[in-house]
Amino acid sequence: MSFFYIMDDVTIEDPDRGEDVVVLAAGGEIDFSATPQLRQRIVAHIEAGKRRLVLDLTQVTFIDSTAIGVLIGALVRLQDAGGGSVTVVCDEYNKKVLRIFEIAGVDNLIEVHGTREEALTALALSG
Repeated sequence: MSFFYIMDDVTIEDPDRGEDVVVLAAGGEIDFSATPQLRQRIVAHIEAGKRRLVLDLTQVTFIDSTAIGVLIGALVRLQDAGGGSVTVVCDEYNKKVLRIFEIAGVDNLIEVHGTREEALTALALSG
């Protein structure tokens, strides 16, 4: 059994962050057994009106295709709800996770930033 966690990030006090933005932090291995928990958390936020999701994967050691499917599913759900975005934070040292995004071809659908600050700045600039 692999280790996995996901939590809402409540440590960032950013007055410029819109009310439609949520930051989630995950760690460990996001594989088939962890994917339902990831999906449940993301869907709950979308249903609560969040339209811009930031998923911090800095502490993730592995991500598989089922997790990539959850992220693509979130994009589809957001588009069906009128629009939104999924942004991933993954620093340059986490080459395994970055490579999976590249292989899966989702790095052109999901913005990837090296830090949370970069991700939140990009969201603020995009409106």
